[in-house]
Order: sequence, then C-alpha cells, then structure tokens
Amino acid sequence: MLRAIGGEGSAERQMRQEVANLKQQLQNISMVDQFAIYARVQRKINALSQQYKEKVLERSVGEQRVRLVLAGLLRTVVGILCVWLIWEYQGDPVLSLSPDLVWPLGPLLSFPGCQLGQISVMVWLGVVRMVCSKMTSSMPTSVQRSGPQFVPPVFAQSATPVAPPLD
Repeated sequence: MLRAIGGEGSAERQMRQEVANLKQQLQNISMVDQFAIYARVQRKINALSQQYKEKVLERSVGEQRVRLVLAGLLRTVVGILCVWLIWEYQGDPVLSLSPDLVWPLGPLLSFPGCQLGQISVMVWLGVVRMVCSKMTSSMPTSVQRSGPQFVPPVFAQSATPVAPPLD
C-alpha cells in the first residue's frame, strides 16, 4: 500500500526516461569512431543513474520509517488489547474440557484463576501467538508479502528493488 500511495515521483520518472533515452542514443554511437561523444554520454548516464538511485534510496528510507511506525503502533494496540482481555476475562475459561484430556498440563493450562480442565485466556493468547508466529515463519516470503512481482534490479549494487527498471 505504501508503494501505491508514495510511489515513484515525477522527477524519478523523468530521470528514468532520460536515462533510457541516453542509452538509446548510446547504442547509435560508435565507440571506436566517436569515443569522446560516447564517453560524454556514458558519464551522463552514470551521473543520472547515481542520482536516480539516491532518490529511490531516500524514498525507500521514508517508506521504511513509516512501516516501522505503523508496525510499532499495531504491536502496541495488540499488546494493550491482550492485556485488557487478560484483565477482563481473568477467571473465565476460553475452553472447557474434561480434566482427563489435559491431565499432565491441566494446572498450567488453567493458570490463573480457572479450574482444572479449563484453558485460561492468558494461556490461549500465548498458544495463538506461538502458532501464528510458527505459521508465518514457515511461509515463503513471497506468500507473506503480497504485492507487485519481483522486478530484477537494474543496478547490481541496489539492495532492494523499489522502482521499475530504467530500461
């Protein structure tokens, strides 16, 4: 969503288009016959490519800051909600089973304030958190993050592709 909202700006788009035009122009120049012109165009391409990478890096740093703030807010809200649930439903069981079914772990599952054979809210939230974290860690990264397909980076030094290629 952040990429769609704060996507590539007009300056970046213009730089990318200019680099593509210069690369097209470079293909029409003979390196042997017109070396000076070829070198000048190549330097322009390198300078524009460097500026483009810097702009993309600035944008990706901003996106990363927003992601960190949103993730922190979400974790805070979830944490407060969990504390409220534990406080509000401390003595209420989430699930009541026969004490024989939970025999060795009965006292642990009923902690705090539930009877033997009942599962408390605190234990339930802990189990749900462990299961969810195991499920997300076992998923491949392409399934975890839905969004645009991977675009191969144009620049070998680029750590993460965050913009369409210059070609």
